[in-house]
Amino acid sequence: MYALHRAKRHVLTELKKAVGREFTPTVEDLKPSPDPKLGDLSFPCFELARGMSARGGSASGGKRNPAEIASEIAAKIAPKGAIKKIEAAGPYVNFTFDDRAFGTEVFEEIHARGKKYGISTTGEGKRVMVEFANPNTHKEVHVGHLRNFFVGQAVVNLQTLAGFDVVPVSYINDLGAHVAKCLWAVKNIEPKPKEGEGTIDYLSRMYVAATKVAEENPKAKEEMSAIHRELEELKGPYLKIWKKTRLASIKALKSVFKELGLTIDKTYYESELIADTKKVIEDLVKKGIVVHSEGAWIVDLAQEKLGVNLLVKSDGTLLYNAKDIALALRKEDEYHPARSLYVIDARQSLAMQQLFATLKRMGFQKELVHVSYDFVTLKEGAMSSRKGNVIRYEVLRDTARDLARAETRKRHADWREKQIEKTAVTIADAALRFGMLKQDPKSKIVFDMEEAVSFDGFTGPYILYTYARICSILKKAGRMKPNYRGDYLKEPVEHRLLLSLAKYPDVVHGAALGYQPSAVAQYLFELCQTFAAYYDAVPVLQAEDTKIVAARLGTIDVLRQVIENGCAVLGMKLVKEM
Repeated sequence: MYALHRAKRHVLTELKKAVGREFTPTVEDLKPSPDPKLGDLSFPCFELARGMSARGGSASGGKRNPAEIASEIAAKIAPKGAIKKIEAAGPYVNFTFDDRAFGTEVFEEIHARGKKYGISTTGEGKRVMVEFANPNTHKEVHVGHLRNFFVGQAVVNLQTLAGFDVVPVSYINDLGAHVAKCLWAVKNIEPKPKEGEGTIDYLSRMYVAATKVAEENPKAKEEMSAIHRELEELKGPYLKIWKKTRLASIKALKSVFKELGLTIDKTYYESELIADTKKVIEDLVKKGIVVHSEGAWIVDLAQEKLGVNLLVKSDGTLLYNAKDIALALRKEDEYHPARSLYVIDARQSLAMQQLFATLKRMGFQKELVHVSYDFVTLKEGAMSSRKGNVIRYEVLRDTARDLARAETRKRHADWREKQIEKTAVTIADAALRFGMLKQDPKSKIVFDMEEAVSFDGFTGPYILYTYARICSILKKAGRMKPNYRGDYLKEPVEHRLLLSLAKYPDVVHGAALGYQPSAVAQYLFELCQTFAAYYDAVPVLQAEDTKIVAARLGTIDVLRQVIENGCAVLGMKLVKEM
């Protein structure tokens, strides 16, 4: 239990004594005060007044006034421990934390727990599987994939902090219609890359070329469909090309995963699920769950108002939802997760609902959650792999690094090139990651590179810059040891900073339960803004008393720790100089 939770429990205990048997307040009844000037926690008396009125709580048996009740409660509670002041303001009982007692609790707790500050035991003994990072082979990784990668990894990190046994997995589509198109083009348009052209660039270009041909040539389109059917049977003249290009694609994907620090425990491939999928469908046909309709095989989900779940096309090829059923069963056999999270594009919401409904009909009992996110566009407009106008990850990454490198070189003309490069790489990654995570996953993102790499505003580099400023102050302090107590917290901004640091565990917990990494990003930004106000108002190294200097060093050191912990949730690395 963290300091803020202990303080709230103390407040609840005192409230119960003051209220008596009329009402049993809970932690949900404690709200942030409507006006921060009035207090830190607030207990509204509206519901209590209604309850007392219903039972004839006043002498006349009439309606009780919430403001009157608030005044009575405030008069019965004396300041104690972490609580400095209790006052009624209208229908609210407001509680103000004591900077010295509560500040010491919070600071010592953060210092003692370090990187573990913010973790909980909510998920103890429960296994959660998180499926994310599901790009296709034979295609480039582009800017649209990054939101999936970053949201998925942040969700993994949050679930881990909540105490769950987390199994992160990836599901790679290495055998879809796009592969058949690509291979057809390799065989019929251009059998090898241009001089100096990378394998993925070449395969992506072949896919675009084949897509264009298929739109204009029905015979070629049928040939591509035939290739698809043969590949699902793992036979035919294209099998050798498929194996070779598949290996090159997987190698490229794994390189990106490693560079981005994705912690994938297990990778599933669509080609490995073909046999299982066919067997599952056969079983479901026997059970009457899958039926024949207009040459295709479907699950009729009209009862669930989800339309038709198409599993096998009329040409005999398997669709994604069919293989997803087999994948869900294999995950269950191998890991037995209590809950499975699918981090997948919001445009697949219907497909996810159909999958979950079909599994439910099959008797699948485990909890299934679609963690959806909306798509990413650039200022230039939407992207499409079919049209070949996507922005590859490597291009986006290098652009971010160029901007970060130029800004770092401008600020540090005396730095060696190696230090500039290392710093630029970290800043660029933070810019991309924070830029994708700062918004609610359900909101669309129009990604602006120059804005993302800016050292000012709601950006990753701003968070890193704040961290570096704190490290610089601590370094200048030399051997002076920080004091992790709240004895010298005097200024209003110090109180605000204390409250912000105290609520970090609740922010992380809420973000974990709601699958909302954006809540952590927003918190970090506001925390850094509070530090900026603190830095302007409170001299740290120039304080008149060495005891005050030590106390303020303790304050910014625990602040540094919380920023570090929050950045770790988002997968952001840090630098001590910028």
